[in-house]
Amino acid sequence: MKPPIVFDYLDYRAFLKDMFLYRKEQVRHFSYRFFSRKSGFKSPNFLKLVAEGKRNLSRDSIPKIARGFDLKKQEKDFFEYLVLMNQAASHEDKNRFYRKMMNLKGYRSIRTLEKALYDYFSKWYIPVVREILMLGDRRQTAARVAPLLNPPITVSEARTAVASLQELELIRKNGSGEWEPVDRNLTTGPEIKSLVIANFHREMIRLAGESLERYPAKERDITGLVLSVRKDRMDEIKQKTAAFRKELLELASGEEDPDQVVQVNIQVFPLTKQMTRSTKGRER
Repeated sequence: MKPPIVFDYLDYRAFLKDMFLYRKEQVRHFSYRFFSRKSGFKSPNFLKLVAEGKRNLSRDSIPKIARGFDLKKQEKDFFEYLVLMNQAASHEDKNRFYRKMMNLKGYRSIRTLEKALYDYFSKWYIPVVREILMLGDRRQTAARVAPLLNPPITVSEARTAVASLQELELIRKNGSGEWEPVDRNLTTGPEIKSLVIANFHREMIRLAGESLERYPAKERDITGLVLSVRKDRMDEIKQKTAAFRKELLELASGEEDPDQVVQVNIQVFPLTKQMTRSTKGRER
């Protein structure tokens, strides 16, 4: 069994399970009780409870775990940020600790693709740059792409976007020096997937709000509905919006000479808690 590398993990509980099994294989007398004594925990099965998700780690217990597994400085720092990210309640805190993880040298050397994926969804202009590179003669440079976006981005940001797209193997140059798309699914673990997808939608919703000032009404469509429905009808509403998205994708895929990139946001979310008969004021 190879020793687990903490930089390979995005779930600290999975790391704890694997590291315990590895140490037990290497040292016959290694046990939960032995680990607790070495780390300074009073409970002999504390590590087991944490690994199984029955207990969380406090700020004080994180360095004890690191000591028990003899983690080095960078490994200890990464483990701390990983725990804090996994246990964070807010999206902002998850982002903050994940960025700290990405800045560690050990993470960058192992998970460069993960960072490119995070950037792709967290920076609104990267997927837009990909679409622009597919327009016209498909020989655009970062300097030509940057001023085409609205709001504009810098040449440096455009250059970083192109590099991220190449890192993710979403674009490539053919033998004629033209950009061409690569049909590739972007996948990651559930922890980071929920983080990056939320980042993407936050950015696009922000841009939608700014478009009210940035574009005249004839160049945008910002509309909404406030509906009263039963909660069990939400699935039907979501299916109809999914069908509409598919229809728009088919429309765009048949476009022979596109000259603009647009974002279509469709949002359906509750504005109230689910009401019972009593909260609606009805008599039985």
